[in-house]
Amino acid sequence: MFAYLKSKDMFIRSVVFLSFFHLGILLTLCLLLPQPVFSQSAEDEPPEYILNEVVVVGDRSESVLRESTTATSILTVKELEKIPARNLVDALHYISGLTFVEQDASGHLPMAVVRGFFGGGEAEYILLHVDGIPVNDLRNGLINWNQIPYNEIERIEITRGGGSAMYGDLALGAVINIETRSVRTSHSFSGSFKGGNYNTLGADLFYRYQQQKHQFTLRGAGEQVDGYRDHSQYKNLNLGGSYRLGLNSTGQLLFRLNYDRLDKNDPGPLSEEMVAENRRQSNPLFDDDNRLRNQYDLSLRYLSSEDKANHLSLNGGIRGLNQEQTRTLQLTSEFGDTQSEDQTNSVGWAQFQFRRQTGALNWVGGIDAELGNYDSKYFSADRSTLLSEGDGDRIKTGLYLEGKFLLNERIRATVGARYDWISNRSSVSDDVTFNQFSPRVGINFQYSNAASYEGHIFSSWSRAFKAPTLDQLYDTRALNFFGQEFNFANTALEPQRSNNFDFGIYQQFPLSDGRMFGDISLAAYVLDISNEIDLDLTTFKYGNILKSKHSGVEGSLGFYFGNRVQFNNTVNFMDVTFESGDFEGNQLKNIPKSAITNRLSLALTPSLNFIVTHKFFNEVFLDDANTVTLPSFNVFDSQLQFNVQKFQINLGVQNLADKEYISSGYVLFDALIQQDVKFLYPAQGRFFQGTLRYRL
Repeated sequence: MFAYLKSKDMFIRSVVFLSFFHLGILLTLCLLLPQPVFSQSAEDEPPEYILNEVVVVGDRSESVLRESTTATSILTVKELEKIPARNLVDALHYISGLTFVEQDASGHLPMAVVRGFFGGGEAEYILLHVDGIPVNDLRNGLINWNQIPYNEIERIEITRGGGSAMYGDLALGAVINIETRSVRTSHSFSGSFKGGNYNTLGADLFYRYQQQKHQFTLRGAGEQVDGYRDHSQYKNLNLGGSYRLGLNSTGQLLFRLNYDRLDKNDPGPLSEEMVAENRRQSNPLFDDDNRLRNQYDLSLRYLSSEDKANHLSLNGGIRGLNQEQTRTLQLTSEFGDTQSEDQTNSVGWAQFQFRRQTGALNWVGGIDAELGNYDSKYFSADRSTLLSEGDGDRIKTGLYLEGKFLLNERIRATVGARYDWISNRSSVSDDVTFNQFSPRVGINFQYSNAASYEGHIFSSWSRAFKAPTLDQLYDTRALNFFGQEFNFANTALEPQRSNNFDFGIYQQFPLSDGRMFGDISLAAYVLDISNEIDLDLTTFKYGNILKSKHSGVEGSLGFYFGNRVQFNNTVNFMDVTFESGDFEGNQLKNIPKSAITNRLSLALTPSLNFIVTHKFFNEVFLDDANTVTLPSFNVFDSQLQFNVQKFQINLGVQNLADKEYISSGYVLFDALIQQDVKFLYPAQGRFFQGTLRYRL
């Protein structure tokens, strides 16, 4: 792993130069800006180290971030306000270990890359919870990143690496939990309105009323965008509410209801010739592609006590989905298979958890259960002919137990394990059952206990897995290629499994007599993956055909001058190679070897903030042979933020330099012309957006 980094000397030097360049700008501004800007009372407040934040996601119980035995990151509401983001995915770019590529140039069809895992829009390697509620799709595990209005996000927590010991399936790459404003207890009203080019319009309203033990919230958000490219129109509507009842035992009961509607066109990929002709056009093969999705969520949570170390909790809910999607699968440069699918599914889920503290030992354990069923019908593009249909269900049960030990004042250890049982049934094929045991061991050592220089190192080992999706097992869609019919689904698939090792550091430090301070987190990891699922071109079915090795270094640096100047940097170095097959030793396609972000925030006056950000995405290979690449690119965004009493005005610019770059793509072997053809997804050009917010 470190040999890999050393071999990239020129790139490392450029990264170091870029980081010091930004630090130089920062220090220059500190010296040149008028002294009153930095001499107000905010400067004398004690440092707010991000490493002092309490996190839950890694162990499903509270712990201080710097004492974690896993690679964990967080974005608080203060951090989120200093990011020029249009949506959740824009903000997630600035968490170490996580990056995204786009399919539609407008940020509404993102595909996540985490620790070298890339689902390509067909699968997901991230488990997402919103206020503890699981939201991944039943059939393919995908995440609808658009269903969470950005203005309602209070904080984002992520733990990277194999999280199956606590969360089971889907947690192979990372687990993310998003807390929304509804989890806070105050009486308030807020609203925001936004507009931008490409006919962007949006609104978000939130109301909370509390009286003694009763709390009610109502919220609504809507957005519509014509899109940078032709045939990329997007509309989203989100409505919801909650009721919280405080119980006499200091416990609480929380009821939530949510509705989300997504209407999205897909412009498709473009050949190199089409990009040169007009990068904003759509591919005619995809003219009918559209997704109309309606999702309903209802959940109930019971908490026995506000004592975070000793309580019982019970979460449960149901989710209903109906979706009409017309989707094209490209078979040659000029020919694609277009089918329309009607899908309905419903999921019932429940989580029981207990927490118990006995001296220096904290226990957390519980049971997760999920029952989901689906019905799918494929029609011809004009919906005149039923082509195939199927239905089925999936039952998931997981039992977990973890102990956190305080061995002495400086050493903390974590030992835990989980057992998962997953049963899959379909009307079109055989039943399939998976059983998986996922252990984890971690240790955190405080090597420096000085109040201002507190530092911790951690190390962990775990095993994780990802079960084949219902689509990979049972999808009935059949493709007809000039008389030859084939189907990708395969009931013989086994779960992907990983053996994970992490080593990292959390360190905070003061500068300039406490007026400046900073913190750093760094993690190195090695993951050995077996039974990796990919399309087997010898059978045209999904198969467990690969072994791969994922190694890398990821980290973040925060550097602060009181509350006036803030600089944040994230780095992700990924070395992801085949360990078997014809391409052994080659880099996996669509995985960048590095991704870097920089973010600078300046409070020019008490009511005026200026924010500028930078994203670097290294080149990627588009084929397994590592002969076709996409070039690296740099993108800059900026934002001016005005605060006047209870109003906030944000004026943002995405892709400040109007950089023409390609976010992702693939290589298609065209059987008609007997050669490979490169297809690309152009990124969005310069984008302006203004937002007016009001908070009471």
